Amino acid sequence: MKNLENFFYKANILIVHEYFEDSRVLIKFLNYRGYVNIKSVKKSESIVTLIKENIPDIILINVNLESINGYQLCEIMRKEEDLRDVPIIFINTGGEAIDRNKIYIVGGNDYLSTPLEYEEVINRIEMHLRIKFMEHKIKFHKGNYDTISTELESWNRVLLKRNSDLVNEVIEKDNQLYDITFELKEFNIILEEEMNERTRTEEALKESERQLRHSIEEAPVPIMLYTEDGFVKKINRSWSDITGYRLEDIPMISEWADISEAFKEELSSTNIKKLFNSEKRQNNGEFSIRTHDGSIRICNFYSAYIGDLEDGHKLFMKVAIDVTEKKHMEELQKSVEEERKKLYEIKEYDRIRTEFFSNISHELRTPISVIFSALQIHELRLKDCIFENRSIDKYKYTKIMKQNCYRILRLINNIIDITKIDSGYFNINEHNIDIIALIENITLSVADYIENKGLSLIFDTNVEEKIMSCDPEKIERIILNILSNAVKFTSSGGKITVSIEDCYDKICIKIKDTGRGIPQDKLNSIFERFIQVDKSLARDHEGSGIGLSLVKSLVELHGGVISVKSKINYGTEFVIYIPCKLVKNAEEQYSLCSSIGGDCIEKINIEFSDIYN
Repeated sequence: MKNLENFFYKANILIVHEYFEDSRVLIKFLNYRGYVNIKSVKKSESIVTLIKENIPDIILINVNLESINGYQLCEIMRKEEDLRDVPIIFINTGGEAIDRNKIYIVGGNDYLSTPLEYEEVINRIEMHLRIKFMEHKIKFHKGNYDTISTELESWNRVLLKRNSDLVNEVIEKDNQLYDITFELKEFNIILEEEMNERTRTEEALKESERQLRHSIEEAPVPIMLYTEDGFVKKINRSWSDITGYRLEDIPMISEWADISEAFKEELSSTNIKKLFNSEKRQNNGEFSIRTHDGSIRICNFYSAYIGDLEDGHKLFMKVAIDVTEKKHMEELQKSVEEERKKLYEIKEYDRIRTEFFSNISHELRTPISVIFSALQIHELRLKDCIFENRSIDKYKYTKIMKQNCYRILRLINNIIDITKIDSGYFNINEHNIDIIALIENITLSVADYIENKGLSLIFDTNVEEKIMSCDPEKIERIILNILSNAVKFTSSGGKITVSIEDCYDKICIKIKDTGRGIPQDKLNSIFERFIQVDKSLARDHEGSGIGLSLVKSLVELHGGVISVKSKINYGTEFVIYIPCKLVKNAEEQYSLCSSIGGDCIEKINIEFSDIYN
């Protein structure tokens, strides 16, 4: 039994069974796992005699034996002196259930039930073999321990005697040394006091030096120590943090003079003499210093003489107060003040511009209102006038004048609104409204006008109702403006389609025409202010170039986006996406009558005022 592994694989395993079908498979599995000493017995009458001839290391017994059951066989074996310590594992082949309590009463060690898990069989066998191995080892070593214990007791008696002799000898020598020790004791006390005093003095000096070095190293300001011959003795952590250099990088004052003007006159005889004779630090002034990474720092430098070294050299200290951030803050503050002044001037300019456009709006609208009034009176009088040539359109020139008045009003409104948007004074009044009905009503309000131009108008939607928040008047202005462009650039016989798609979290409005289209190089700039596709004076339509820019701004004020797709001679399509949201704490749903009311005709006349027959 040199080791546990040899004990496992050389162990004698006995299997007792009668018609146990799994025994053959179990023996093969045990052979496969390295167990070679396996014996199988089928008859139980002579089992005890056979076992005693070659005592096994472990026994596996089938509980359900025919001639004698496994419990009785185990009880018989436990009465034999040689078999009492052999581990016995019961196996149930599927007959009567194993009585666990009875197994341990008759002296069994373990049990297994079928169907057998062979890995579990190996684990159980190795567990009990390991226990048996340890018991053998304990018995083997117990005899050795008894022999060693006897020898130790004998040696202990000898050693006790020798120890007694030595104690007596030591006592005798101790008495001889006692007198000498007493005489030296007083001398040691005196010497110890002197040594303690010297030690305290040295420790105090070391502590003072340590504190000085620590104070310099951990000082929050950059510090450099150097001698009058130009050697840098120390630079502290703050100095390295600011400059990025270590002592070994630049060990000479002359080299520091290459990166800062502050060191140019540092070793001059005049400066050395001045520092040596002065009891106060000297302020060198503010200088820039180029750091290791190439950046520039601004520092206020101070110098002072602090004493002589052991070798006789004079030691000087230079302190650099970093004022870079302070200088930057001063410059930034100055810049902020200038920007604040410019902002004030811009705001003042915006205020004056807004007031100017408000005033000019009033000044321009007043004469136009007077012209409208005069035109209305003139139209009333024309009703009573009868011309000889009845084919003459007596309202022709009043219509032209009214159309151009509307055009001036549209231009004034667009300029004022663009100015308000730029200044941040333009507000939208959102209400919860049915966007589908709103756009349908706007479309139908211009249906007669569009059809009179020889165009067909189609309205289509994939949802009947969609309540969302928007400014109805601004939505009306967006739709009318785009429809105005569609009418303006679509020839007679063409088609204009207004469609709405519900995209759940947003609504999609598409206005498509079959007009002349927009060149590809103009699509990116179509929404820019004062941009027109045709800028020639001979163009066949009118416009200021503000309308689509204003449309885009109104869409974006609703949180939406607008885009355009076009192809020459095939038409143009404007696509608008507006996010669906609701106004909180709305008192009541906005009425369409409030949006599309009696002034609808006037709004159409204004938005369509630059379309001439």
